[in-house]
Amino acid sequence: MKARNTWALLGLVALGQEALAHAHVTEEQRFEAGDVEVSVGLGLLNGQAKEKAYYEGEKLSQLNWDLKQVPTLHLGVTFHPSEWLSLDARGWTQMGKGRGHMKDYDWIDGEDEPWTHYSDHPDTKVQKAWQAEFAATVWALKREDMAFGAMLGYQRSEFGWEARGGEFTYSSENGFRDISGKVPPELKSISYEQSYDTPYIGLVGLYTHDNWTLEGRFKYSQWVKARQHDQHHLRDLTFTGQNDNRGKMQSLALGVSYRIQPQLSIKAGVDYQVFAEAKGHALINDLDEGKRYRTGDKSMSQANRTVLSTLALNYRF
Repeated sequence: MKARNTWALLGLVALGQEALAHAHVTEEQRFEAGDVEVSVGLGLLNGQAKEKAYYEGEKLSQLNWDLKQVPTLHLGVTFHPSEWLSLDARGWTQMGKGRGHMKDYDWIDGEDEPWTHYSDHPDTKVQKAWQAEFAATVWALKREDMAFGAMLGYQRSEFGWEARGGEFTYSSENGFRDISGKVPPELKSISYEQSYDTPYIGLVGLYTHDNWTLEGRFKYSQWVKARQHDQHHLRDLTFTGQNDNRGKMQSLALGVSYRIQPQLSIKAGVDYQVFAEAKGHALINDLDEGKRYRTGDKSMSQANRTVLSTLALNYRF
């Protein structure tokens, strides 16, 4: 009886060692040369963009463009040409016209005084929202349960809105906030677009325990090329802003994934991204009078912050 128990115990130990060895190989295969990972997911985008105008350092106008629960589609591919290098191509785009909101504030005597003009545009649609990026990650540390690397990448981000109708409160030459009214809902009021070309550096870390993996990514750039385009339909005016080639961006993404099968996992994540205010000049085109002119340096600016929540499936070949 004792001999049988001994053989049974030895058999269980052997099976356990084999299972542990298989789990170890499974973890190591996540970074093997030649691996390809494909991900597809859905998300929700929230945030706000800001558009400002200045004169001799005093703020004259500010438009706040909101992004509210905009549904997004996400795709990504990762290739590991070697054990210490990963190449990523990923991006997301909105699905259909998303919800937005725009508020427009103006100051005749500068922002130290109360606003003199205001318009509210709840019927604002997100016409465009997408981001695509390419990155290379060099893994400086790689263990069975942990990996740490440095990133070098480039991304392009674009956002666009269209505001219709709205309500306004203006100040006349002889009064303060003494004029109010409504814009017919079928009329386009303002269309606005932002774009950001962003080379960046970053850090990425992974920690794995059993079937769970915690991931963190930080990106930073001070080389952002920021551009904007504003069209005031009711006044036949367009503003094309070139707001610096050295804007700043910071992004922090956190994610947690669960391995359903050796090659299939599900991941939930959140990405907080900020483009700091970038100032420059604008080319103004008065379509009604047929005139064009340029504003001074640091007379226009743009900024953007977003929170993107995602749920995705990841498959490794």
